[in-house]
Amino acid sequence: MTRISVVVPARNEEERLPRCLAALRCQSLSDFELIVIDSASTDSTGEVARDFGARVVRVEEPGVARARQAGFEVAQGEIIVSTDADAIPSSDWLERLVAPFCDPGVVGTFGTLHFTRGGLLAEVGHALFSVFQRANYHIGRPLFCGPNFAVSKGAFHAVDGFKRADGYPGEAEDVRLALKIREMGKIVFLHDLPMVVSVRNLEKGRVLQYTIHHIGVYLKVCWLERLTRKKGILSQGSYR
Repeated sequence: MTRISVVVPARNEEERLPRCLAALRCQSLSDFELIVIDSASTDSTGEVARDFGARVVRVEEPGVARARQAGFEVAQGEIIVSTDADAIPSSDWLERLVAPFCDPGVVGTFGTLHFTRGGLLAEVGHALFSVFQRANYHIGRPLFCGPNFAVSKGAFHAVDGFKRADGYPGEAEDVRLALKIREMGKIVFLHDLPMVVSVRNLEKGRVLQYTIHHIGVYLKVCWLERLTRKKGILSQGSYR
């Protein structure tokens, strides 16, 4: 039985994907299933993935949550690992990310992010984000990062993965999954395990815009939505 599956969603990533897959093929832990989700690409993303020996699953409707779901659903591993096409994992990344699953009570693990370049501002941003992750982890808000987390197959399927009652979320599918599985067992934050990712979301002076947007998403997903849900449950209980 396959123990580990690594899922990489990719949409028009023929340029960045080779570096990611090359790094995955150089992992210290080499026995894993590699799945690339070709998310409605119009370039040669699928062909690139096949050249690296990946199992390619084509999804005709774009959307990262839908792509991750497709990959996680076909994964044969008991541990399913998520990363992204623009990520560049270190050689021991996979080994360290899955190590905590030796404890049968662990249902998820996650690390942090580090930008490939960006100067002092990016370095400060990375440090602050890591601290922010740690603070949230200690108050029961694990902030999974799409390029750097793993879950047990059982926990993923028990909560229907990334799906919601109204379909798939348009953002923060990784954090939403963490919040869904946190009651099922232990989640381990590996604060010293960064994943190097591209700075494309921060280019052309979009740092402030990117930061404000993600603060808003965090408040919505981690606090407002859950507060609204809790009020709804209490309201329903008052009529029993």
